[in-house]
Amino acid sequence: MIQVSMQKFLTPLLLAVLMIGSFVRNSVWQNDGTLWLDTAIHSPEKPRGYNEIGLYYIDRHEYQKAFEPLQRSLQLDPYQPTIYINLGLAYEGMGLPDKAMDAYRRVISMNPDDPTAYYNLGLLYYNNKNDRAGALGLLLQARDRNPFEPDVHNYLAKIYQDMGRMDLAQEELRRFTQLK
Repeated sequence: MIQVSMQKFLTPLLLAVLMIGSFVRNSVWQNDGTLWLDTAIHSPEKPRGYNEIGLYYIDRHEYQKAFEPLQRSLQLDPYQPTIYINLGLAYEGMGLPDKAMDAYRRVISMNPDDPTAYYNLGLLYYNNKNDRAGALGLLLQARDRNPFEPDVHNYLAKIYQDMGRMDLAQEELRRFTQLK
């Protein structure tokens, strides 16, 4: 009899504790920022949480806020090409293309097979430096490393069109359309 009565008491208590725990954890899952902030708090010596916090701010166009967590991630592990990509994106968002270029060049020196660094650097050459030849070379390198990225083909088409190479522009547009 006592065992049945104890079970009637403990079951609702356990259910209440589990509900409170779920409620507390739901606040962590509110958005990417709260999730990665919780990760960084619970694993302060792991760089990924800080990188993801920085990327969260970049996605929200809060570029200045992205720097502190990205720098912390680099302090923990300075050999992360992805962090330099994200720093480059933050610099671009702040209107600092030269610093962004330095960040992308750093990625290329660390990991010469990273297509994203070539692509981002190529776009800076195209959009900020108005250097079609430099952009073409970089975007071709990005395409060689990842031929399945549609945006690379789109920009290659634009460059070829600017150069009057309509045959190559049409071929790149065809690839862009197929991959999109």
